[in-house]
Amino acid sequence: MAKILVVDDSSFETKHLKALLQKENHEVLVAETGMQGIKMVKMGHPDLILLDLVLPDISGREVCRWVKLNVETQSIPIIMLTSRTEVKERVAGLEEGANDYVTKPCDDAELKARIDAVLREKMLRDQLEKKNMEYEELMRKFERMAITDPVTGLFNRRRFEEVLAQEFERYRRYGTPFSCLMIDVDHFKRINDTYGHDIGDLILKETAQTIQGQTRGVDTVARYGGDEFAVLLSQQKGDEAVKAAGRILKELRHLHFKEIKKGEKITLSIGIASVPDPDLKEMDQVVQCADFALYKAKKAGRDRSEMTTIKEANQDPK
Repeated sequence: MAKILVVDDSSFETKHLKALLQKENHEVLVAETGMQGIKMVKMGHPDLILLDLVLPDISGREVCRWVKLNVETQSIPIIMLTSRTEVKERVAGLEEGANDYVTKPCDDAELKARIDAVLREKMLRDQLEKKNMEYEELMRKFERMAITDPVTGLFNRRRFEEVLAQEFERYRRYGTPFSCLMIDVDHFKRINDTYGHDIGDLILKETAQTIQGQTRGVDTVARYGGDEFAVLLSQQKGDEAVKAAGRILKELRHLHFKEIKKGEKITLSIGIASVPDPDLKEMDQVVQCADFALYKAKKAGRDRSEMTTIKEANQDPK
């Protein structure tokens, strides 16, 4: 039923306890010294420790203290065994973290009852801990789902806007630069109309992987909506953003989609906005500026990137 470690230097006591516990179908480990007991706790990780207070090398209280201070073993329950009847001895052991105290010579029925009670409590605690871990994992899964695009596996627009707010606040307070890329798959409606939405989704996934592959781990890549992607390049100024956009365009041009006609290429248009920009004062202007640059890229023939300022975006009536 359970793995129980008996730490006691009395061969008579250990022999008796071993026979008693094995009769209850428990697996029994025996240590004759405190240090040997600590070693067996490390190696065997028992479900319960029956620990004599008086040992030939170190006291049972010291063993108990070690078990309870060690993160990996502190949940193991301990029943202290002692022939001493003084209240202060019992209190001292309980203060070190022991779960119960039994006076030698032990009454077998009482000892079994106390062992059963401690193991029952441990089982309930373990079950509760397992349920808590399952609940936490479920919550993490829901949190991931809430910020993840189901088609591409990238962050979604909600997460992009959260990170954008963080990046803009750093820029506002400390002047930390960053850049934003708005990326659109050229003629994507035609792709969907010609090959169907399944092929369209496949192309979006491949495009997403390509974009992510040309960015750093500290950058944020998201599906902004439809066939549009958004990238935040942390601590990257305009010239560095232009280089990043160039890498993305180049890499996508080398991709071959077997699902579409031979010779037909998938291309991107990329708009770039970057701060510092003396006229860019509000967070919403970052996307506005990048969107206008994207419009310029499409107007200039697609399969290219363009960068602009918020002043130019505000002046142009489109």
